[in-house]
Amino acid sequence: MAQSYKATAKQNPGRKAWLVEFRHPLRTDANNKPGKKIRKGLGTEDAQEAYRLVEQLTGLLADQSLWSIGAQADAAKRYDSKVVEIFYGEIAPRAGVPLSLRDKLLPLPGHAEGYARIALMGVPGAGKTTLVRQLIGTHPETERFPSTSVNRTTTFPTEVVMRDDGHYEAVVTFMSEHETRFEIEESLSAAIVEAVDGDTKKVARALLEKSDMRFRLKYLLGDFVQDVDSEVDPYDDEESVDADDSDAGSSLTAEEKAQSQKTLSGYISRVVDLAQRLKTELEAGQGQIEAMPPEDRSAALDLIEEQAVASDEFLELVSDILDELRTKFVHVCGGQFEKTTTGWPNAWHIKAKAGERDSFLKAVRFFSGISYQSWGKLLTPLVNGLRVVGPFKPIWAEQAARLVLVDTEGLGHKANTTADLPEQVLTLLHDADVVLLVDSAKNGMTNFAAGKALEGVVNTGHTRKLAVVFTHMDAVKGDNLKGQAKLDHVFGGLRNVVENQLAKNVSSDAARYLLDHLSKNTFYVGRIDEADPKPAKPELLKLLAHLSSAQPLVFQPVAFPEYSHDNLVLAIQEAARDFRQQWQGTLGLAAHAEFKPKAWQTIKALSRRYAEGWDDGFVLQPTSNLVAALSSAVSRYLETPIGWSGSPTSEQKRETIDRIKTAVTKQLPKLSSRRLREQPQPVWHEAYSLRGAGSTFERRMRIEGIYERWVPVPDARGDRLVYEFLNEVKDVVIGAVAAVEQEVRAADATVGAEQ
Repeated sequence: MAQSYKATAKQNPGRKAWLVEFRHPLRTDANNKPGKKIRKGLGTEDAQEAYRLVEQLTGLLADQSLWSIGAQADAAKRYDSKVVEIFYGEIAPRAGVPLSLRDKLLPLPGHAEGYARIALMGVPGAGKTTLVRQLIGTHPETERFPSTSVNRTTTFPTEVVMRDDGHYEAVVTFMSEHETRFEIEESLSAAIVEAVDGDTKKVARALLEKSDMRFRLKYLLGDFVQDVDSEVDPYDDEESVDADDSDAGSSLTAEEKAQSQKTLSGYISRVVDLAQRLKTELEAGQGQIEAMPPEDRSAALDLIEEQAVASDEFLELVSDILDELRTKFVHVCGGQFEKTTTGWPNAWHIKAKAGERDSFLKAVRFFSGISYQSWGKLLTPLVNGLRVVGPFKPIWAEQAARLVLVDTEGLGHKANTTADLPEQVLTLLHDADVVLLVDSAKNGMTNFAAGKALEGVVNTGHTRKLAVVFTHMDAVKGDNLKGQAKLDHVFGGLRNVVENQLAKNVSSDAARYLLDHLSKNTFYVGRIDEADPKPAKPELLKLLAHLSSAQPLVFQPVAFPEYSHDNLVLAIQEAARDFRQQWQGTLGLAAHAEFKPKAWQTIKALSRRYAEGWDDGFVLQPTSNLVAALSSAVSRYLETPIGWSGSPTSEQKRETIDRIKTAVTKQLPKLSSRRLREQPQPVWHEAYSLRGAGSTFERRMRIEGIYERWVPVPDARGDRLVYEFLNEVKDVVIGAVAAVEQEVRAADATVGAEQ
């Protein structure tokens, strides 16, 4: 007999707003069975209205003909828009929604209006955001926008449009209610596992700060402090200045801090009580967890987490925290919210006159701040994009520049990740006119992620877009490091990476070209954290001129390369082998020098993300890893054609090869997502739903099975699966080469006709 579904109206204790609880027929639970229990806000405090909406939702749940995203339009004709949103919001596609909303509310200007688009990249702490401050002319002490800190700051794209004059305008987009609930569930799940041991500090840390350092509940709920007097810092300097940006108006009062601690203590106590109850029940039948072998202990913790997640107490905790987060939006002053029908903010939009700059920046800064003095009020973890437009201008420049600056999350921001460029960053590379890699002269390109970023730019065909800025030049000291010698010393670190790492991983020719290009497009600045960085002014002016003059690269098709398809098969084989070996190390199925086994909780969290269709904003990123492996291997293949038509110069050869690389790498993310996300999604569900003894190893094997099926390593025994994989990648590469050949022949035909 088919399961029947019904919605129920509820209220959280102490809250006036009504909620609805139901099992969603198109969402699977932890056991991979349809009917995941959902609790969502109804956006009303009126009981009669709440029961009306719940009755409608029950009607929708009873009609199986409406159980698909394609039936949403039909449902909208019969039911309240809130009901439609509650049901279909759980299954609607999420990719690209925030960007589309920002484009709708505040479109970015382009080349037609005379603007150049600049994508900034760099490892955390390199000074990207500080450089943005200098370029847009915001004061480091009185305006402090964008926010900077000694901690990792930028966790979402910040787009700043510098125009000549006019008013100020900004749009902030937020995580959906669905995504926010997912992040809360992840944080609570991690806290449940820690609570089994009963260490309250560890429980609080797991709940309030995820290991990927992106979704930090402590910014929204405040930090948990048990004993302030016991927190002693032997390096504390009373005269030191707090490096975090803060506003007096956004700081918490003593009363607010006390309430924050009370609320947090309540959440943590509920987590501990739930975990301890389930632990007691499990140990009654299986013995003490502490005495179990590691594999059995992992299975026991997994079982406790599963039971906790399926419990009403867990659902109520998620709902209570989500309700608490809703209240944080009331602290926003000015502007207008774009909300869903149930009241969850999708975006915030503000306009201000040219003379209202101070109040405008203060309002915008509220969404990007990280100051510990404001923990408990900040909305930063819920933000997924910020776009600001206004008459910004460097204080050291005579004329304004028309630039669109896109500041990105620091490379390697998530702990223990590979240094592969995420898919979102690859999109920025393709759209940018200049790719600005920022690194600290103190580090001298010694961070592995910085070198991999260079590789990523070259492998995607954007060498000519690349420029490098070395910050902290004032920190480079030495009796023999004066003038040009200091510049040569700093550039030497870049040269070392290019001549060794990049020459080996791409080609010697690509490395030589890159070094020659960067010798004319590298800039050296220091003291840019100061309002008036006098020593850096000449170099900053050169940088601004370089950025302002950037235009879309023009390709002159004069020759096309010839390649061996046999060599392409070898390149694909190499990419598949590299990807598979990386993941065999990550899964703990084979030893690997670089990639060590990840904890069972991390592997389980990955399987859930892919089972439920979330993006690669996680410590493990299989789709980005496959894109990087294919890009790297295909790049090496494209660097060595077996011949050329005509007699192109070295420069023309480089332009042609880069154009092919760009065409290829624009298509690889879709290929990777299709093979590792869309097609094997049922198997990801199966991997996530595994429970009990042996499930940790079995889950790893299921994931390895996905990779074996969809990223097979070609060999002499190649079967149909290998054939399909090879052909799919070959079609992308051969198609890109053929497109260039067609452009060259068309150009030749045009010249012939003119003659």
